[in-house]
Amino acid sequence: MPIKPENRARYPDNWKQIREQILERAGNCCEQCKVRNHSIVQRGWLNDRDTYRDVEDGTVRDAETGAWLGWVRESDYCGDAVKIVLTIAHLDHEPENCDPANLRALCQLHHLRYDAKHHAANARETRRARKAIGDLFDEPQPIE
Repeated sequence: MPIKPENRARYPDNWKQIREQILERAGNCCEQCKVRNHSIVQRGWLNDRDTYRDVEDGTVRDAETGAWLGWVRESDYCGDAVKIVLTIAHLDHEPENCDPANLRALCQLHHLRYDAKHHAANARETRRARKAIGDLFDEPQPIE
């Protein structure tokens, strides 16, 4: 995931080298589902949900574990094509903590899934803060 401008200062100067080390450790594949970085896959839906198909070689794998499930022709597979870009997830959600044990190479799908609860909590807090600020400046309503 791209680093938000407001968070850039939280990452070390050698972040690019750290990222490359984590990708190398992972064999340039998602550490969750084993999908290859920069590959094009179809993410399955309908009868093929919870799987992905590598467009290059036609292999189908389990979307959670990367376990090989077989081969299938594109015409026999229900799914949407996406280009995989691996990102580095901080397991504790703290960009300052770049210990390799705290970092995982994940595809977009698994990074978003991993961060879902964290993102929801941040969104709730942002909405709550906006509401509280708005209350400070609202005109008082007359009591009837």
